[in-house]
Amino acid sequence: MLIMAGRNLVDIRVILLLLLLTLHCVLSRGIMPKLGTRSVGHSQSFENGKTHKYSYSTNVVFNEANSGGKKDVGYYLSTEFDLSPVFQAGDEQLMKLQVTSAVLSSVSRPDLTNALATLLKYPVYFELSDGTVGRVFGPEKESVFCSNLKKGIISLFQMQNKDGNREELDVSGDCKVSYVKTGSTVTKTKHGCQNLEIAGQYINPNKLFGVSVSSTSTTQYEMLGTVIQTAQGIHHSVATVNIKSSINTAATAQQSLQHISSQAGKSTEQGSSIDDIVTHLSKDLGLSLTSTLLPSGTEVQSCLDNCQKPIDVLRNLKESLVSDKLATAESGKAFIELLRTFRNTGKLTIEEILTNTDSYYIVPQLIDVGAATQTPFAQRAMMDLVQFEQDYSTEYPERLLLALAYSTHPGEYVLKDLINLMKKKLPNVNIQESVAMATGAVIHTYCQYPDQCQHEIVKEYKQLIRKMLKDCDDDICTLRHLRSVGNAGLAEFLPELLTIAQNNKNPAVSLAAVQALRRMDKDFLKDQAKVRLVKMYLQITREYDSSVRVAALELLVQLSPTPEEIYSILKSALDNRKEFELSLYTMKRVLDMVNSNNNVRESFLTALKRYDINNYNFFGHRGKSSAYTGLMAAMKDMNSSYYLHQETARTGVMKRSGMDVGVYNDAMIQPVFNFELYAEGLEALIGGGDEEVPEGGPEATAGMTLSLMDVLLRPIEFFRGSGGLMSAVWNAPSEPISALQANLLLHDHSQKLHLSNGLIIDVQVTGVASIDLSGSISISLWYKNSNSLIKTSGAMIINGWMKLESEVLQGGMNFTAESEAVIDFKTDVDFSNMPFKMCLQMMRPPLQYKYNLEKFEKSRFLKKRYRHKVKRSTRISPQSFFINEKNSEMCTGMFSNE
Repeated sequence: MLIMAGRNLVDIRVILLLLLLTLHCVLSRGIMPKLGTRSVGHSQSFENGKTHKYSYSTNVVFNEANSGGKKDVGYYLSTEFDLSPVFQAGDEQLMKLQVTSAVLSSVSRPDLTNALATLLKYPVYFELSDGTVGRVFGPEKESVFCSNLKKGIISLFQMQNKDGNREELDVSGDCKVSYVKTGSTVTKTKHGCQNLEIAGQYINPNKLFGVSVSSTSTTQYEMLGTVIQTAQGIHHSVATVNIKSSINTAATAQQSLQHISSQAGKSTEQGSSIDDIVTHLSKDLGLSLTSTLLPSGTEVQSCLDNCQKPIDVLRNLKESLVSDKLATAESGKAFIELLRTFRNTGKLTIEEILTNTDSYYIVPQLIDVGAATQTPFAQRAMMDLVQFEQDYSTEYPERLLLALAYSTHPGEYVLKDLINLMKKKLPNVNIQESVAMATGAVIHTYCQYPDQCQHEIVKEYKQLIRKMLKDCDDDICTLRHLRSVGNAGLAEFLPELLTIAQNNKNPAVSLAAVQALRRMDKDFLKDQAKVRLVKMYLQITREYDSSVRVAALELLVQLSPTPEEIYSILKSALDNRKEFELSLYTMKRVLDMVNSNNNVRESFLTALKRYDINNYNFFGHRGKSSAYTGLMAAMKDMNSSYYLHQETARTGVMKRSGMDVGVYNDAMIQPVFNFELYAEGLEALIGGGDEEVPEGGPEATAGMTLSLMDVLLRPIEFFRGSGGLMSAVWNAPSEPISALQANLLLHDHSQKLHLSNGLIIDVQVTGVASIDLSGSISISLWYKNSNSLIKTSGAMIINGWMKLESEVLQGGMNFTAESEAVIDFKTDVDFSNMPFKMCLQMMRPPLQYKYNLEKFEKSRFLKKRYRHKVKRSTRISPQSFFINEKNSEMCTGMFSNE
């Protein structure tokens, strides 16, 4: 028994010894996976000592969205490469990728091909751990173009062989990634990629003038064990101009990876860490291997096509920038071209351009460009050259402030300059007001980025405005700062504005305070201000001027009034026989909103069930006041409407009359243009007709307020007092004189799209409104009539591209959309008899919309350059806009003999 037991013990020891030897052999050859990190079904791994050969192809194709593949342009690349582990330390492997063949071809001309030998020159190394790519090591001499293409290949090996969501640092940037595993198939979807390099990228936060960019990427993998056998990926990007979705560009990049074979290769390097191995490889290869992250890097650093000195660009464009060509497409195109030049130019060069003899007649237009550049260099040049502290010269400061008010992505340095100007006691009152209003407008845009609104510069503006309002010792000062607050649209000022509106005795100040609420969020106003606005309209605590009540009404109808509130407003109008013109205006405005606002319609119909307002007395108001909204244009993406309103005094003399033009769709409402003529105290000068003119009334005054893109500009006063009126009559321009001219930047979008194959796309969209607002008036005291014309002329130009950002492969799409339009607003008045007769007419001549698109390919590796041009044009018929029935009757009576 002892002998048998001894033999059994020896057999067990032999078996254990053989098992340990076998296990050691397995582990030393790397056959057994590491538990928890490289097990089948969790992540990929590559066997040490083996080389895997893959074929890889990718393309990038440009066209319009939904083009159906007609006239695509772009490039196709076909390669083969070897992939092998070089070193392994724990869970990490250092992989070597060597491209062995590469052929480039044209998408538009598939037979045009050439070898891309530059891609074969150097290997690239990268860290791979548990399906995640770490650092990438490439030769310092390798071009960014080749490095990016190789990163596009490497990025395909970053994948998880299991379900889940995570964030990954990808060739496209910092991306949100989801994985879905079905059998041996893994689908990887990434979205929301954020570029690591954001310098030089910006958007216009105003959605109307914005660009919607979508970019999605999906890759489907087939696995065999822990090795990728195939990968098929597609990355689709679309850029669409919000205001007109037919202006769009699209780029599609596809990737295809196929495992060809596996064969024995070199054994792994020996070392203590990946850094040591990289240092050793650098010495062996005679190359300096530099470490980068996986995201693709910027390639183009300089101008590639039609490169000119800024001063030469000016000389070529100066004739297109003269004042006479404003409100034309030619002027807008010149503005955009010079703007792009300024954005790549330093302060001294900009100053040289502004002071050059070729600039003498176009300085105001160059100021437009300089302000729109929105770089520290350009801002410093503008502030050094434009003098604000001279009382006699205001043209250049006014022009600069106007352009700054429309900054699309203002920097803090712009606000610092404007706030410093606000603190100074500038000698010219008009400049003081323009500075305050421009500062408010820039604050509003600056705060469209919520994190920026918490910056100290915004707090400084708030403190300064509050102090200045408190220190104002006259109404002119108060009005100036209320208008600044209105342009800023900051909700924090609501309590102060409502207090001023309710308590100030000057109707102009109360009116300005109410109008300063216009840019605040309507839901916020509904909760915080509606009750007080209702009290103001109903005059619960005190009496208000009709203009203040009308302003309160204008806001109320936008704040989802309840049936009870609508009833109270209408009942007040019905009972107020003395202010019959206000009552008529109220009824007209509510009925006008009923036709366009579902909430107002429902509340109105509910209120109308009460018979004390649903009767003849309500619908039979006398007077001339009116409010009417009409459709100006119906478009695919949004509609444009016009709102004409006229508030008449009891004597029949016009008190306020104006026009609003806006665009809207289901997602937004954007005011575009507003002008309002106002008059006060004219009854004492021309008689009050059947109504008695009160003594000691306000001084005779008339003027105009103007807003562009919801930015209120400095009001223009025509005259004050009877002496001013007579002076205005004798000096009235019978020929049109420009009151406002400018090239204003609207669309401003610059973005880089890093595709999954490593290529980078540059998306640029720049849009400008070139405007000229002019007017003329002819007054005859002999014939007792007047004829006035306000001509609003404008051109809209949108220019942009979607193209590869590469010195090696140039390709993509350029586009330009343009249109010129004129709207004439004519007023004819016959005051030979009282009540006087007045006819308003608004007309638009025919206009034409043009769209030009160019698709192109250009590469030094392909001999022939390719261009394909598309031109589209649409003619829009002339239009005469309806104002109201009484106006039509009056016009018919005045011109029946013509």
